[in-house]
Amino acid sequence: MGHVEQLKLLWELQKVEGEIAHKEQELQNIPSVKAYHARKKELADLQEARRCHGEKMDAAREKMRNGEMNLQNISAVMRGLHKKLYGGEVHSTRELESMEKKLSLIQAEKTVLEDEILSLMEELEKDELEKLRLDSREKEGQEKLQQLKNRAQKEMQLAKQELELLHERRTAIMQQVDAPLLQKYRELSSKMQGQCVSLVLDGFCGICNVSLPSAFFARILTPGKLVYCENCGSLLVPGDKKT
Repeated sequence: MGHVEQLKLLWELQKVEGEIAHKEQELQNIPSVKAYHARKKELADLQEARRCHGEKMDAAREKMRNGEMNLQNISAVMRGLHKKLYGGEVHSTRELESMEKKLSLIQAEKTVLEDEILSLMEELEKDELEKLRLDSREKEGQEKLQQLKNRAQKEMQLAKQELELLHERRTAIMQQVDAPLLQKYRELSSKMQGQCVSLVLDGFCGICNVSLPSAFFARILTPGKLVYCENCGSLLVPGDKKT
C-alpha cells in the first residue's frame, strides 16, 4: 500500500475513533435509560409513601380496636351501675348520688370515646380512598416502568451493536497501517489530546483552516515523508479537491 493511502488510513482511523468516543458518550446518556432510572426512583418514592400510608392506617385501625374494646368495657360498667341504681339494690341517698355522679362521668367519657371512634372511622374512609389512589398510581407506574425498561434495553443493545461495529472497523484499519506509522499516530494523538491528522482540501488545513504553501502538497506526496501543519501541528494528509 502506498504512502498516501497509509496516511488516508490514519485520517480514517482518527474519524472512526472520534465516532467511537461520541458513541461511548451517547451510551452513557441514552434518554430512555435516563428516563427509566428517573421513573424507577419515582416509583420507589411512591412505594415508600404507600408503605407509610399503610402503617398509618394500621395504627388507626389498632387505635380504633382499642377504643371499641374500651367502649365495650365502659358500656358494661354503665349497665352495672344502671342495674344498681334502678334495680333497688341501693337505698342510701348518699350512695345513690355518688353512683349517679359516677355514671355521669362515665357517660361523658363514653361520649368522648364514641366521638374519637367516629372520627377514626371517617379518617379511615378517607385513607382507604387514598390507598386506592396510591395502588392505582403504583400499578400504572409499574406498567410504565416496564415499558421504559424494554425501550431502554433495546436502545442500549442497538448502541452497543453500533459501538461494536465501530471497534471492528477500527481494528480492520489498524491492521492495514504500518506499525511505525501507527505508533507515530498514537504519540501525536496523545500529545495533541484531540485531532492530530488533518485532511488537506484545496490547500487548506482541515483542522485549523490555515492556507498551506503549495510546496507542502508536493512534500506530502513524497513517500515516507511526514508533513505537519506549521500552525496547529497536525499531520497533513492529501485529500480530494472540493467540488
